[in-house]
Amino acid sequence: MSRPTGVNSEDTKQFIVDVATKIFEHKGYSATSMANIKDETNLSKGTIYYHFKNKEELYLHCIQQVSNEFIRNWDITSQTEQSAEKKLYIWANLNNIMLQKPIMNTIQEYFVSTNKHNYDAVLELYEPEFQIVGRILEEGINRGEFKEDLHIEDVSVLLYNFITSLENAELFGYHSSQEKKNLYKLAIDLIVPGLKK
Repeated sequence: MSRPTGVNSEDTKQFIVDVATKIFEHKGYSATSMANIKDETNLSKGTIYYHFKNKEELYLHCIQQVSNEFIRNWDITSQTEQSAEKKLYIWANLNNIMLQKPIMNTIQEYFVSTNKHNYDAVLELYEPEFQIVGRILEEGINRGEFKEDLHIEDVSVLLYNFITSLENAELFGYHSSQEKKNLYKLAIDLIVPGLKK
């Protein structure tokens, strides 16, 4: 079956991504095949390969969509906030929401199953999110909220890795959305005093 009549190419591509995301979430990266995606979409193999040259490209596109959603949500929720400190709380909360998306739990498996030693593809996906941290710190320094001698690059790496590592909070008994939200807030509560003048 080829692309349905009356459906444009971008709609077809998004349909493939939506279906593939659900399959990746359910089966993981390595257990998902392009044949699974073909079967679930009822599209022809040619239609799927027209949009994505292989499973890896499709998978990374699915991850990119989560990153894009994060950026859109950041742009909306942070635009009226002036305080860099409050922006850190917004950023942490958005990370909490994003990391609860099931497809995000498949990234480590992707690296293991593809035997990737070069993280550039995924790092590229997260670069815009990482840059947000640097901008918040820079704004905080410029507004006099944070220490002038902060090394933005180093602190950004620390903050980003600390907050994103909280995705494993369920292992330690944090199961509800509220418990996780409180944990992310607590993380920023602990970080902010070290940033302030």
